[in-house]
Amino acid sequence: MSPRSRLFVALVSTACVGYIAVGSLLSRVWGDTSYTQLAIFNEVMRIVLEAYVEPVNLDRAMGGARLGLTEALDGDSAYLDAEEFKAYQQNKDGDAEVGLTVSRRLGFLMVVSARAGSPAEKAGMRPGDVLKTIDAKHTRPLSAQVGQRLLRGAPGSVVKLTVLRAGESDPLEISMVREKAVPAPPKGRMLEGTTTGYLKIAEIRPQSADDVRSELEALRKSGARDLVLDLRGVAEGSMGEAARVAELFLKGGVVAKVKGAHVAEEVLKADPARSMWDLPMATLIDHGTAGPGEIVAGALLDASRSPLVGKRTFGRAPSQKAVPLDEGGLVVTVAKYYTPKDNAIHGKGVEPTVPVKTVDDDDEAEEGAAPTDVILEKALEVLHNGEAKKAA
Repeated sequence: MSPRSRLFVALVSTACVGYIAVGSLLSRVWGDTSYTQLAIFNEVMRIVLEAYVEPVNLDRAMGGARLGLTEALDGDSAYLDAEEFKAYQQNKDGDAEVGLTVSRRLGFLMVVSARAGSPAEKAGMRPGDVLKTIDAKHTRPLSAQVGQRLLRGAPGSVVKLTVLRAGESDPLEISMVREKAVPAPPKGRMLEGTTTGYLKIAEIRPQSADDVRSELEALRKSGARDLVLDLRGVAEGSMGEAARVAELFLKGGVVAKVKGAHVAEEVLKADPARSMWDLPMATLIDHGTAGPGEIVAGALLDASRSPLVGKRTFGRAPSQKAVPLDEGGLVVTVAKYYTPKDNAIHGKGVEPTVPVKTVDDDDEAEEGAAPTDVILEKALEVLHNGEAKKAA
């Protein structure tokens, strides 16, 4: 063992021994096993440094320990080194991107959603795709925050991905050109030959609730007697604004709850005065629905306001805190969003009331057949059968 390693072990062991000695007494009183686990970690570290076949790189070993600790929490908590933490906190308005939202799952970066109209959607990226490499850099040791940063860059620059996809035997090589993100406001239209309005929300940003209200008013004037609300792929934006969107369809009550072991519970409630759509509706969700999209879907489901048609949502609705440290920083999930009936969203998702199997589920489609939106078709069937009217 090198002199530096011996000094490191001596200093850390001395600190740990004192901490653990006091802690062991408290653990017997309160039943807390934290100190026992710290003692085990200290012993593992000592054995590795003394017995491993080659000299141990302390920085690398401790970095791996920090990665393992945060990875055991959830896919969005992470330790970032000094350079990574600085980049995380910097203003990113000057960067271009490809429209992907990612999280860590299964030890790699996984696509949560590809924003509508983005380079990622045009390239065929799907929720659930695993990013094996970003510009030849393996994602195994990367946090979601670092992976998200690597996807950004100068407008017009190219990012190359190696993608693992369920049902594909070989990795896919996909290149995309980064571009400045253009806000995608909600867009409504009447479905041809029907009295059904269709409202697509691509993302939830500041003023989204007001934009949704305007689109709903326009649909009413166009003769809409029922509505399809499309939340597929909605994964980015403000949770608070999502609550404001949801209350447009509710007659008061709870929209969502935010709870954590060490934070006070927060209850988001709908203002009955803001309710403005009381006609039948059906809501479309899929694996790319996450975060703010899940807030809206969960509120409508628990209020029995709208059937949810499609697939289980991604399950990514954390409340996080960035904590600067002497060397780097920690991004940690401090609370989770829950539906009004206390169903956790983060890590679980929201289940549809009307599940729909799509071509992507088995990658089999009739050759030459025109693509159809089976989730939308099922929603129209639900509306016309009167199932949505019971919820109105």
